[in-house]
Amino acid sequence: MHNKKIKLSKKARDRWFIALFLLPGLFMILVMLYYPAVDGVVMAFQDVKAYNIFSREFNGLENFRRLFSNITYLGTWKNTLVWVVGCVALEFVLGFGIALLLQKPFQGKKFYECVVFMPWALSGFMVGIMWKWMFNGSNGVINDILIRLGIVEQQVGFLSNPDYALGSVMVAKVWTGMAFFAIITMAALKTIPQEMYEAAAIDGAGPLKKFFYITLPSIRVILLLMVLMRAVQTMNAPDLIFGMTQGGPAGSSHIASSYIMTEVIKGNDYGMVSAAGVVLWLVTLVFTGIYLACTNTLKGGDE
Repeated sequence: MHNKKIKLSKKARDRWFIALFLLPGLFMILVMLYYPAVDGVVMAFQDVKAYNIFSREFNGLENFRRLFSNITYLGTWKNTLVWVVGCVALEFVLGFGIALLLQKPFQGKKFYECVVFMPWALSGFMVGIMWKWMFNGSNGVINDILIRLGIVEQQVGFLSNPDYALGSVMVAKVWTGMAFFAIITMAALKTIPQEMYEAAAIDGAGPLKKFFYITLPSIRVILLLMVLMRAVQTMNAPDLIFGMTQGGPAGSSHIASSYIMTEVIKGNDYGMVSAAGVVLWLVTLVFTGIYLACTNTLKGGDE
């Protein structure tokens, strides 16, 4: 009995020892992540400016009323819809095509894979700076190529023209994001048994029939979940926009998350910006709920 008590006390000491090492990390998570999140929700219902940040007063839904009467903010949601649908659709099509092309061995395949997948390893802000230089209206490489090919006669201000700014940023986003779909699709394609293709070939099925009756049905679950996941990620990806245009000109390339980021830096009205953050969080929560519901439904259907 005495030995058992000593053993139990040693276990207790080990647990306290482990907890002691976990406390600093837990403290940092609470201070740097959860506290700002909770405080941001509280600030959405308060009058918070730079001059009264330490003497805040609750103002109910006033921040949300002013937010939804802000034409610039409402325009960001139109841009967000175009941004998410356009980027995800193009990334999916191009990434899926690349994955199919990389299924067959060819000379220089490894080098080609490195070139295709490299953008995924770069930070969004770095990519934004790089493409900002490429789209430069005075000495950008894209203008130079278009003029040499005879597509345009004079240089185009892609990032300074409201008609082209959002589309230009979307080009950069698709360039980085298609690697995501290519990588996941390649992994999914490897799970399809080759015997299915061999049996289909014996029955006289051509490439199109194999694609529509074997390839797509076999990886449909992964493709759907991949699209939903990427939609959530793209909606909350302001870094590339901030690196290229900062939402300009005149807010034409702002999406909801980049608008919040810009207004936080300005520091004019933290209460209204917090309200915008709560709205974005709720929309993201809805998409996340759809993603989880689809995950559970599709898993149940497969079983």
